[in-house]
Amino acid sequence: MSDSQNTSANLSEILFKPKHDYIETSLISNSGCPLPDVGDGLHFMGSPFRSKWYRPLNLYTWTYLGGNNLDIELALSNIIMSKNERSRETCFDTVSQYGAGNWIYEFSSIAQERVMRARLATEQGNLPEASHHYRMASRYFAIAAYPNLKGDVLAAQASLLGRQAYRKIFNDEKEFGYYKELTFLVRGEKVTGHLHSVDNKTLQPCVIVVTAYGDTSTDYYRLFSDYFRKMGIAIFVIDMPGMGDASKITLDANTSDILEAAVDYLREHVNYIDSSAIGAMGYRFSSNPVARLALLRPDVFKAIALASPAVHNAYINHKLLNNMPLAARSSLANRLNLDASNWETIVPQMQMLSLKKQGLIGYHASNKVPVLSVFTPVDLKFNDDDLAVINNAFTNNTVIKHKHIRVSEFAPKVFNDIALFFKEHLLS
Repeated sequence: MSDSQNTSANLSEILFKPKHDYIETSLISNSGCPLPDVGDGLHFMGSPFRSKWYRPLNLYTWTYLGGNNLDIELALSNIIMSKNERSRETCFDTVSQYGAGNWIYEFSSIAQERVMRARLATEQGNLPEASHHYRMASRYFAIAAYPNLKGDVLAAQASLLGRQAYRKIFNDEKEFGYYKELTFLVRGEKVTGHLHSVDNKTLQPCVIVVTAYGDTSTDYYRLFSDYFRKMGIAIFVIDMPGMGDASKITLDANTSDILEAAVDYLREHVNYIDSSAIGAMGYRFSSNPVARLALLRPDVFKAIALASPAVHNAYINHKLLNNMPLAARSSLANRLNLDASNWETIVPQMQMLSLKKQGLIGYHASNKVPVLSVFTPVDLKFNDDDLAVINNAFTNNTVIKHKHIRVSEFAPKVFNDIALFFKEHLLS
């Protein structure tokens, strides 16, 4: 093996070499919590959780967003075959120590390989190829960090490296568009958002994208590059409370605080964003702050899009909440600064997130903000929040229900639906 190959192989170990024992991811916000028996292959609101895995395996989404299937399968194979001690013997992806078989290690390793290839391409003057590898590196670091729990030190390091790689995708503005990180205050804390725009000179509409708890701020490159950039629309990606670049903000009933601050910041400080043509979109739980702010301040948005929205029933339906797999439970508990071991006490607290319980959704729709709502058969099977949105909140509805859709088709179809909707409402 050459010196460069040795460097590539060992870089991940050097960067992440633990100085002490860190808590394994599945034990964070889960002290003593057993693995719920939710069945093999259950899709909780569309997320593919499997028996013998703590995390969901979003293979189609990972590859659509930029991952290479062979890379991903290699990492998963190494995790499965590992003989190292696991925190939960029934889950492959809970190898305790950072090293071979550990989820964060395996995905960070293939990410670092892509970083090395990107650096080589840069040295050779091939910037498009360098951008490609940096994009793939950011994708693998994002997978490594999932589910992005506060207190998961190694995952936070992977997420940081992922954002560093992501910045370098945009090494050629003419080729890839303009990218800038913007920091604003929410409840006295700094929150960073990620602005992707055609350039920083032309006045353009903007869609604020609120990431779901299963996503990261680097998951929306294709939404921008393949759809919105071609239409001349910018996107500003922000995190939900309690995760990523908004980790210091605790999840509570006021889910829209971050989104409201982001809107106000764009209006006041970014002169190439058209303040009269701002939209917002959310997916599953991140639809909550989008719908909430549109109901509270209908003047700020020209249109909003909600994909598989969770606005009421998702927070009060005990059967639905008790069907949550462990990773989903720990994710929500973590944002609430609670422990999923006490799930029976957390479930009643979830009601505070219901927009109907907050009095924002009534018995008759009255809000006139144009709304796109996209649903799949899986969403409708577990959750009837489509009725809350369509019948009890908004009057100007565009509804798309994909009655027959494969998992591999979901992301591209939804991205296309959303892009066409905003093209109609933001550019008119």
